[in-house]
Amino acid sequence: MREGGRYDVAIVGAGAMGLASAYHLAVRDPKLSILVVEARAGPGEGSMGASNAMVRDVFSSPDNHRLAKSAITFYRSLMAEREDLRTPVPLLDLYGYLWLLPESHRAEYAGIVAGSAGSIDATSVDLDVLRTLPGLDLAPRRWYEGDGAAPPEPITGGLFGRNCGAVAPDLLAHFYYEEAKRRGVEFEFNACVQRLSFDGREEILLHERSGLPFAFQERMRGRLRVSALHLGDGRTVHADRIVVTAGGWTERLLHPLGIATGCSARPQLLFSVSGPAVEELLRWVPALRPIDAPGGSPRFPFVILPTGAFLKPIFTQRQMWIGYADVVAHPIGTREDPARDGRLDYSMAAMGDRDAFATDVLPALSPYLPKLESSGLRLESSWGGYYHVSPDGLPVVADTEAGILFAAGDSGSGVMKADSIGRIVTAKFDGKPEARLFDGHVYRVDRLSLDHRPGQNERIIL
Repeated sequence: MREGGRYDVAIVGAGAMGLASAYHLAVRDPKLSILVVEARAGPGEGSMGASNAMVRDVFSSPDNHRLAKSAITFYRSLMAEREDLRTPVPLLDLYGYLWLLPESHRAEYAGIVAGSAGSIDATSVDLDVLRTLPGLDLAPRRWYEGDGAAPPEPITGGLFGRNCGAVAPDLLAHFYYEEAKRRGVEFEFNACVQRLSFDGREEILLHERSGLPFAFQERMRGRLRVSALHLGDGRTVHADRIVVTAGGWTERLLHPLGIATGCSARPQLLFSVSGPAVEELLRWVPALRPIDAPGGSPRFPFVILPTGAFLKPIFTQRQMWIGYADVVAHPIGTREDPARDGRLDYSMAAMGDRDAFATDVLPALSPYLPKLESSGLRLESSWGGYYHVSPDGLPVVADTEAGILFAAGDSGSGVMKADSIGRIVTAKFDGKPEARLFDGHVYRVDRLSLDHRPGQNERIIL
């Protein structure tokens, strides 16, 4: 950290959106002094490291589709340019998404694809193909033993997204980190921001007892600007502009300043499993053609069941990652409060609730894939992170009168939209009304603000 701790820009959080923002700000203006402050030991080690690490451009919202598609195009271009992002592990492995749909959703999803005028690369899947999926019960008769509720909806078809698949989050994080650092961006790891404040601006009048500004100054344009980051180890960083990309912990920093984000943090759990039924699924060669098919052979795709449960293939380890898009099993908010003692005691492993696999996840899987319950499935590990969710499922990128710019509410898709968000943050920082995305699309930045949103409620959130 430079002497005096003064920077043009301080970014809080080195996750996908923070790293992309630092990179694009440095590309736009190499003269900017930029500091990225991260509570973890390295880039991408917060919820980014705990994520399902998937990318897709199949969204019901045209805005989400545009943001994700441009970012995926950028990541593919990086792979074309750099061998280290192709081998031995590819940055992207686009083996496809397969939604298994009941009749109530089949027409809706088909309409989303048709409405994109060819921009969404996805095809309908008929039952003949789905019947080849090992152990799939298209019309389950009950949820679980002894339950009297109506059975889950029968599967009547599917949708296969071709420009979808897995991303290597560590490779993406280190690309942005190394490229930003090469352009002069400084990083401070193991440095938890305990609070933000108005300190450091002599013209601001503060109440002596509370340290809060006199309220009338809110009407004095440009007067109330947050300019200080107080770290848990007692150090203070001063910056002309502060960008907060702290994911689920954003509210912990902004709410004490009276800044609302319109978003909330929701814990999400993932489970790694193996066993004979998993091996059988991994050997499935569907009659589906993804964008990436090594040797011309399709593979088991990312599968989403009508219950919200999903399966991600981990081919190298012969395992499946399994999760469930739930909204009621866990309280809203983060467990960790860095304001309490200036530390972020976040542990992906500690958040993993192994008991929840049997009580919450397996009942959402077994009606459609009963072999996963009966064939000696082994639970290898469990872990958790946070989805930072906005009410409409679109990200939020907002500037405040207090000088703080924040990017939030990625709703579990921060990795897949990170490059687009970084470009929008940079345009917002410059006061520009529009950002040019990597694919050439010109995007109006106020569409992600809190007061000029396009009125699109995302229907496809995982």
